Amino acid sequence: MSARASSVAPSVELLLATHVFPGEYIVKAFGPGDDGFRAAVLERAAEVVGTARVRSSERASRHGRKICITLTLSVETVDEVVRAYEEISCVPELLMLM
Repeated sequence: MSARASSVAPSVELLLATHVFPGEYIVKAFGPGDDGFRAAVLERAAEVVGTARVRSSERASRHGRKICITLTLSVETVDEVVRAYEEISCVPELLMLM
């Protein structure tokens, strides 16, 4: 796991204590309001769990320059959550990941 992902992803212990696996897990990615950022975030999430197991919605800032993409991931294990954080954190334009 990259240092950046470990500083963003919740600990495995916390995830196991607060979530049931398999199940749904929500991740929010904030960045520029452009198609490149949107595509990169969705692609990274799909690399971990597959396209069929990713649902997304988004909300733009008032002027549309920034967006928050909410990903609902159908995850089988806690490791998939950690890997999703690791992959999404590598998107260059990412401003914040929750």
